[in-house]
Amino acid sequence: MAARPAPRLGVRLLALSLLQLPGLHSAPFDVIGPPGRILAMVGEAAELPCRLSSNESAARMELRWFREPLSPAVLAHPAGLAQDAEQMAAYRGRAELVRDDIARGRVALRLRPVRASDAGEYRCAFRQGGRYAEARASLAVAALGSTPYIRMGVQESGATWLECTSVGWYPEPRVEWRTPQGEMFPSASESRSPDAQGLFKVVATVVITDSSMESVSCHIWNPLLSREKEAEISMAVPVFPRPTPWIVAVAVIVVVLGILIIGSVFFTWRLYQDRSRQRKGEFSSAEKLLEELKWKKSTLHAVDVTLDPDTAHPHLFLYEGSKAVRLEDSRQKLPEKLERFDSWPCVLGREAFSSGRHYWEVEVGDRTDWAIGVCREDVPKKGFDPMTPENGFWAVELYGNGYWALTRLRTPLPLAGPPRRVGVFLDYESGDISFYNTTDGSHIYTFPKGVTVVADAKDPSREIPLSPVGEDAVPGDTDALHSKLIPAQPSPGAP
Repeated sequence: MAARPAPRLGVRLLALSLLQLPGLHSAPFDVIGPPGRILAMVGEAAELPCRLSSNESAARMELRWFREPLSPAVLAHPAGLAQDAEQMAAYRGRAELVRDDIARGRVALRLRPVRASDAGEYRCAFRQGGRYAEARASLAVAALGSTPYIRMGVQESGATWLECTSVGWYPEPRVEWRTPQGEMFPSASESRSPDAQGLFKVVATVVITDSSMESVSCHIWNPLLSREKEAEISMAVPVFPRPTPWIVAVAVIVVVLGILIIGSVFFTWRLYQDRSRQRKGEFSSAEKLLEELKWKKSTLHAVDVTLDPDTAHPHLFLYEGSKAVRLEDSRQKLPEKLERFDSWPCVLGREAFSSGRHYWEVEVGDRTDWAIGVCREDVPKKGFDPMTPENGFWAVELYGNGYWALTRLRTPLPLAGPPRRVGVFLDYESGDISFYNTTDGSHIYTFPKGVTVVADAKDPSREIPLSPVGEDAVPGDTDALHSKLIPAQPSPGAP
């Protein structure tokens, strides 16, 4: 019984010596993270670097990036072998280890493509045996949204209201309204709401009571990038009630000259008005006949147009042999291509024209949002660039309750009735781009000549029927959203 303490002492000495062994052969180390916050754009790549202060190799170390303590890893790399078992689902397929300089203890976490939800703090940790150290890295994420779109309307009081809308911003943007002199005035209301990707849509309204204001601009500012996008709308069309001068003149005549002279003036005025109205009617009829004749001549140059799936936005589904398109909530997994639209839900036609005259029709039905037209083949397809002639687009649209020509300051189009089918005529040599309501044969709009359609013959223009964008579009509603390309032929309602 007296001999038992000796074995206990031996076990204690052995355990102590084993715990001290790593310290005899390993020196402590420090981990150094990036010196400041790293800024990355949504959709692009970001790298968060970490390195050992000792510059020793990290090839056989356990490396780990994570957001919070005890949370699953953003990326784990134990003992030189990648491991995804404990990786956060949101980072699978997007996080990778940059190990080009791992022999000197320099590595980085690469995220691609960056999402809005990636913004925040990260920790990188190095472990080998009993040695452990970590450092922090901060990632800021930004997205520059679309060019604002301004709608205009009139209240019952006669004041004008403006609504400015833009999408695709991160973080939450700031909105400013400005006069042509640069003076700022506040919004009447503002709303900011994130979409499924965490990007913000902003809608701001303002009421204008100053009838002398010629134009108003809406500026949306990203505070992280210190960059803004703006849109301007002309208010040259009078929308405020103004007194009619002839009423004042008639009142003065009544006082000064009496009932007899008033009757004489009124009779003369009526005679003049009748003759003027007759002349205007004759001129209008002649002008309408010329437009109808031009439209009928244009149909002689009909072409068969099909949609190009390589350019279609992932939310657009082509069917009926690439003759029709509809917008869906679901996003297709399509190959990344330079010619594919990634922001505006658009699709181009397969056919490209570098000379001659061409005419085609697009059936829009009773949709409340659509845009149709022609564009250059090299137009920007990534991002929310404005669809204007300056950027290579010649198009008309129905948005909300109004028809517009997509000029720099959008031109309102006073149509007699809603077209269910729109004809597009392109005369390449003369630069004539015209649109017709084939339901009744009436003219919709012709872009001013003198605008060069293309830069040279190697850069042909292409037909571009655009899918609907706007609040009234209902994804998945085939009847409401389908756009059919119709081989040109006389419409049932056309004269």
